Amino acid sequence: MPDSRSALIVVDIQNDFLPGGALAVPGGDSVIEPAKKLMADPRWGAVVVTQDWHPADHISFAAQHEGCAPFETTTLA
Repeated sequence: MPDSRSALIVVDIQNDFLPGGALAVPGGDSVIEPAKKLMADPRWGAVVVTQDWHPADHISFAAQHEGCAPFETTTLA
């Protein structure tokens, strides 16, 4: 029976952060199976899953800053 006082929050497990993705994290796919097992546990009162997303013109993209290349660091005014 689910415990209404418990929740599992799964943050940013998405293709972009997995091997072959646009912002791949080394070993990122190693969290998939453990996360699936946790999400399948019927004891959670709620399972919340988030996904990182930005519109095409978001300030976080290098293309929005003249002279910046992807993965470069810049100071925003």
